[in-house]
Formats: sequence, structure tokens, C-alpha cells
Amino acid sequence: MRPPMWLVANAGALVIRALGATWRIRIEQSEHLERARALHPRVIFVLWHGRLLPLSFTHRNRKVHMLASEHADGEMIGQTIRRLGFGHVRGSSTRGGTRALLELVETLRAGFDIGITVDGPRGPRGVVKAGVVEVARQTGAAIVPITSASSRRRVLASWDAFELPAPFARVVVRYGEPVIVEGGADRERVEAGRLEVERVLTRITGEADRSARGAEADKA
Repeated sequence: MRPPMWLVANAGALVIRALGATWRIRIEQSEHLERARALHPRVIFVLWHGRLLPLSFTHRNRKVHMLASEHADGEMIGQTIRRLGFGHVRGSSTRGGTRALLELVETLRAGFDIGITVDGPRGPRGVVKAGVVEVARQTGAAIVPITSASSRRRVLASWDAFELPAPFARVVVRYGEPVIVEGGADRERVEAGRLEVERVLTRITGEADRSARGAEADKA
């Protein structure tokens, strides 16, 4: 018999806090976040699904509202991150998408940041879904790519190559330059924005990987 979801979520949040307390965390290029906030008081954090775990620790208790899908795995993630001080918006680009988009827009207008795993909930890995660009177009909020990398980690054999940093690993959190989508953007400009988000996320993830592993090599 499967344990109740609340119990698994409580245990998951406890493990993340305990594991994260051992990491040596370095934040890189935070000036991009400062620039985004100068453009609009609220931001849209975008990240790859497989790099979620370290960010759930580094950005806990900031009242960021995360989009998590309505299927069982998404609900489990949502309940876990709620225990880490995140808000939870249910839905995705493939299920509950329209309602979720409206709720994300309203969440930004209510004065909260939001976070979206832009290749979730089921992939393909490394491909940005268009919904985040539409949210930016409707609200004027800047899209801020963010990623994580670790010097030592386990990579799961899942569609997203989910990364589990090892205890005491060097963890790098890296921001990318904000992407702005004008309110009057047509379909072609929206697609250009989607591709730009994808390009920046891909680039900064590679940079974060090199930074985390380079720091470990220097230590050795």
C-alpha cells in the first residue's frame, strides 16, 4: 500500500532541507535578477524540470508560486514545495493549461513571483513550452532564466535526467539575462521570445555545469 501523499510530501521537504544544509552554494550573475526587477516588480522564473531540486532549497520561503501539473507526480511535487514556502498553481501546458495560465497571470498581478519548469511536465527535455511567453506578454513581467548545477550528483534515468546533488556538493545557481515580451507582440515575436528563453536556459545550464565542476577540480 502506498503511503499517504501528505506523509511523503512532509518527508520530501525534510530531506531537501537536510540535504541543502550541507551544500556549498554559490550564486552567479544575480545582477540579471536585479535588472529584471528594475523593469517590473515581479518576475517569471523559468527553469528546466531536471534542475528543480537545488532551486527548491535555494529559493524556499520566498513565496514564489510554482506551476505543477495536476497528475499524481505533479501533485506530489506541489505539496512538497508548499512545505518549503512556495505557492502552488495547478495545471500545465497539456492539462489544465488555460486555467493555469489565467491563474499565473492573476498571481503576478497580485504581487507574487512565479516559477515554471518550461519543459515540463513530460518533456521533451530542453524544449520550452510557449505558455510562459504568453504570461509575460499579458503582464509585462520579465522572464528570468535560472538553473542549477552540482559538482557531485546522481542523474536519474527519467525523461528529464533529474539531478540529485550529493551531500556536501558544490551547488551553483546561475541566472540568465531577462527576456522581455512586449504586450503587443504578434505570433512571430512570441515564438522568437520562446526560442530566446530556450537559448539562454541552454547556455547558462552549460555554464553552470562547467562552473560547479571546475570549482570542485580547483579544490582538489
